[in-house]
Amino acid sequence: MAKLFLTDTLIKAATCPEGKSQEIIHDTARGIDGKLRNGSIQGLGFRITAQGAKSFIHTFRFNGKSKRHVIGSPANMNVASARMIVQQRNLEIDEGNDPSLVKAIDYRAKHGETLGEVIGAYFAQHLASRSASHRAEFGRLIAPWTREQPANPKRGGKRKKRVTIGEALREIVATDITPQHIGPYLQSIQSNSVANSALRQLRALFNWSIRMQIVDMRNPCDPFSMRKIIKHRRDYTPDQIRVIAKHIFNPPMQEVINLEGLEGNTKRIAALKAGRAKTEYDQLVEYCNFMGILILTMARPSDVKNAQFEHFSLGDLIWKKHNTKGQKLSRSTYEYAFRSIPIHPKVAELVQLQRTRWPESDLLFPNHSDQSKPRDNFHRALQRFKALEGVPDYFQLYDLKRMAISLMMAGQGVQREAVSHLADHRGNIETTLIYDLGMVDPLRPVTDKLGVLLGLSKNR
Repeated sequence: MAKLFLTDTLIKAATCPEGKSQEIIHDTARGIDGKLRNGSIQGLGFRITAQGAKSFIHTFRFNGKSKRHVIGSPANMNVASARMIVQQRNLEIDEGNDPSLVKAIDYRAKHGETLGEVIGAYFAQHLASRSASHRAEFGRLIAPWTREQPANPKRGGKRKKRVTIGEALREIVATDITPQHIGPYLQSIQSNSVANSALRQLRALFNWSIRMQIVDMRNPCDPFSMRKIIKHRRDYTPDQIRVIAKHIFNPPMQEVINLEGLEGNTKRIAALKAGRAKTEYDQLVEYCNFMGILILTMARPSDVKNAQFEHFSLGDLIWKKHNTKGQKLSRSTYEYAFRSIPIHPKVAELVQLQRTRWPESDLLFPNHSDQSKPRDNFHRALQRFKALEGVPDYFQLYDLKRMAISLMMAGQGVQREAVSHLADHRGNIETTLIYDLGMVDPLRPVTDKLGVLLGLSKNR
């Protein structure tokens, strides 16, 4: 524990030494330059944590016991004010009173709850009923101590840890937080979508605390607006779709590594390479099976991830698909949990391949570590698929549904209402028409006709 003459400049520039959870600097007469100064107060200290939280503390002895209490934050008081508070608390001790029991002197009790306490109430009373993904986002962007321990904490490798606003302002009284605290945190986030998510979570936190009358303040997030995000269209030509379909239904052959004639360390390395190549090939084939079912059924990725073998009648070529858009009969009742849709014979073949791959699982695409849960992601397989020749770099899994609908809407003689129902748009043709422009060539007849009318080209 260091001993220095506390100044506002020292408080502002102080940082926690690397490898320590916190650093406490006690107020003494000797300054950082070695000179002696008047005005230091016995018992006053300054604490900074590894997360950057700063606070003034008072260390004292009462009835033979050593005690330490937080008296405030440098964000809302300077060193002179902290010395006056500690001086008053020392007078209470001299009179035989415990200053921690005097509510008029206790800073938190006098000025309200800290941000950490507000977050605790918000998480327990409001977020507990929200989805797990919503709670996880709040913990990742605002308050990491509320996050649940992951099943595999080492998954994803080492990532750079971002100091969240909840960690930095946890000890600050909530009513003292201003837009000047919110602005720098939002500016430190480079990703526009992540910054918008953080602003949305913060705004909901303060709106809730105001509605619940935990704090009496204006929302400090009001002056800020969402960042503008421009999404780029991912259009595909018929040739690109044919190449993607070719890779989906005819995955590239597995790389064969010959181990004959190899010995010692060379054979071991080659065997490891062969095993890795087989694993990558199996992942790619399973991913192609997943994409094949997607594009032939126009389903959402979540529908296929949660699909079970018992939902498919392979002899009748029918899939009892989960009815996400069921007709609402009352406030709490929906019509039918599943809806039957026809499937292509190729889909039945892919389902049968998955049954051979996972004979003991109920799910078509189970998690490799726990077959009772659906597959959580295909990130690595997606990267390998995008590396194949002819697959655009901007290809995404959800584009398969757009491709299928666009192909059906491009003058194939299929009723748009039928496509809308099969795509689970609940007969909403307007939603289905959004996918009609997923390809470039359906618009080509318009430009050709315009050229004919202008005398620049002949009608084909």
